[in-house]
Amino acid sequence: MAGIISRFEHNRYFPLTVWMLRILVGGVFIISGLAKAIDIWGFVFKIEEYLSVWHMMQPRSLVLMGAILLSGYEFVFGLLLLLGCYKRVAVWALTATMAVMLPLSLYLAVANPVTDCGCFGDFWVISNTLTFVKNLIITAALIALLWLNPRLHQGLFQPAIQWIVGAIISLYIVIVALYGYNIQPMIDFRPYPIGARLLPPDTDAAEDADIDDSDIIFTYSKDGREEQFTLDNLPDSTWTFVSRTEPAQKTTSGSVFTVYDRDGNDVTSEAISDEGRELLLVIPEPRLIDISYTYFLNELKQWADSSDVRMVCLIADDRRAMDFLQDVSMATYDIYGVEDTKLKELVRGTMSLVELDNGVVRAKYSLSSIDSPILVDGPKGADLTSRMAPHPQKWFNLLTGGLAALLLFIFLFQSLILTINSRIRAYYQKKHVTLHPENPTDN
Repeated sequence: MAGIISRFEHNRYFPLTVWMLRILVGGVFIISGLAKAIDIWGFVFKIEEYLSVWHMMQPRSLVLMGAILLSGYEFVFGLLLLLGCYKRVAVWALTATMAVMLPLSLYLAVANPVTDCGCFGDFWVISNTLTFVKNLIITAALIALLWLNPRLHQGLFQPAIQWIVGAIISLYIVIVALYGYNIQPMIDFRPYPIGARLLPPDTDAAEDADIDDSDIIFTYSKDGREEQFTLDNLPDSTWTFVSRTEPAQKTTSGSVFTVYDRDGNDVTSEAISDEGRELLLVIPEPRLIDISYTYFLNELKQWADSSDVRMVCLIADDRRAMDFLQDVSMATYDIYGVEDTKLKELVRGTMSLVELDNGVVRAKYSLSSIDSPILVDGPKGADLTSRMAPHPQKWFNLLTGGLAALLLFIFLFQSLILTINSRIRAYYQKKHVTLHPENPTDN
């Protein structure tokens, strides 16, 4: 094996092969780690789903810490591998990850305890079987890199400053994760992003819409096989009718958002309006309600009434939770129930606000992200919602652009950085010798 690798090192395609493997494997881990860190809430929920299946529930704070560490681990070592830094450590670190993930993905493919592994969060949902195949390929590539990567000395950064690169990208991914947890994900991969319509088109309008009969698909079966037909070419009576599929209404939400009252009646059209502005107070986990916000929320309701803005609360569909919130907050806003999964798809956070304009999502933010002057002085001004709303996409662009610019600067001026570093070290070494002269030798 060593002889084959030794001969391959002198092949002109050796550097290209290694760099392609670095980019392939590193890119997968970069995307995986970044997708999890951006929507760290989603990764927390996925970990808790795993723990629930295995009956190993842990405190949310511990799960959050584990989620940040795991996502950061993948992103940092994936980017280090792609950049050609820490040639041995990066490959061994990622191989250790696959030593756990490969058997786990095999278990998921066979037992199917969860619907998807959550490898790429909501950015890219893949089946458990495809996840195992992906991990098998990545593991094989990592095994090859264990032999090949250290033998290619080429890298984008010299070894003496690789620690600076590692520190910068580690800081970047931690900021991304903490922003996503405390404010909102910098990029929204969920079914209801900003600009999406929360509800499907009006039912009456949908019924009045013209549907082209040629778009209706009829499925028939005969002799154990099924075929699909249109209205213009239906089969003869020897075929058996199976099903009929009409064109689906095109919505940006991708799923049905249903609101219920305390008696379990569907009151979606009553709770969420397609006209005007509306604030939705969203509480997906009633057990985590922070009662310190109740006074501000009642003031916010008064501001909404005076500003021609409707305000309602959507809480996880539980009659007891609705009654508890009503009793503890003396809420003047209407409280409705929604499936907790739908609320988690809509917005992240234990208590959050969603601003709608004519039924379209315009802004999302958690209560903990609202500036303290607004909380202390109370909601005031016609531009209140714009002052409260964060701009996660802008911050992601600035942060990522800053990271790229900083890495480019280090790459272009690494020789200068090394020169300055060596002079600083020489200065302090000389100073140390001056302050601590050696004792003269006794004659």
